[in-house]
Amino acid sequence: MRARRTPLNLAVLSLLNEQPRHPYEMQSLIKERHIADVVRLRGGSLYDAIGRLLKLGLIEVSGTTREGARPERTVYAITEEGRAEILSLLREYVGERAEEYPVFGAGLAHLGQLPRDEAEELLRKRERSLAELTEFWANGLRDALASGLPRAVLLEVEYAQAMRQAELAWLREVLTDLPGMDWTGGC
Repeated sequence: MRARRTPLNLAVLSLLNEQPRHPYEMQSLIKERHIADVVRLRGGSLYDAIGRLLKLGLIEVSGTTREGARPERTVYAITEEGRAEILSLLREYVGERAEEYPVFGAGLAHLGQLPRDEAEELLRKRERSLAELTEFWANGLRDALASGLPRAVLLEVEYAQAMRQAELAWLREVLTDLPGMDWTGGC
């Protein structure tokens, strides 16, 4: 079942492997630990993932909590099968190379369909945006480490930063070479 092996399911299982939690706490930790930067989290997707994991027997309800006048919250815990699933997912995600199909690569494959000056303008726009983002995350990563967050929970942020830096260097090289490139001439 493909819906079983998703990055969001891995995030939920990983958080519950640390300790039982309710969904609001999981959502807060996903944001605080920057997991949301590498896992698609929209609307009710966390609750959908929890429902799938419950149905699959990878997590279970361990109780409820109530704080003050807030509504009662369901607390979930990981099962032994869920712990085995974490290891399986990690071995697959970290140990095996997967082909990924980002839209930027698809756009680059057909960039010659644009007039050269428009292509250059778009690449420069991306370069500026990427440079700002790279600087923002350099500061954010430094601050996160200085605040005491363990480096192990920030490895995906470090990886994303390394990918941004590599893309920025590549973009700058392409922009330097663009005037002399053969060009198909646009639409």
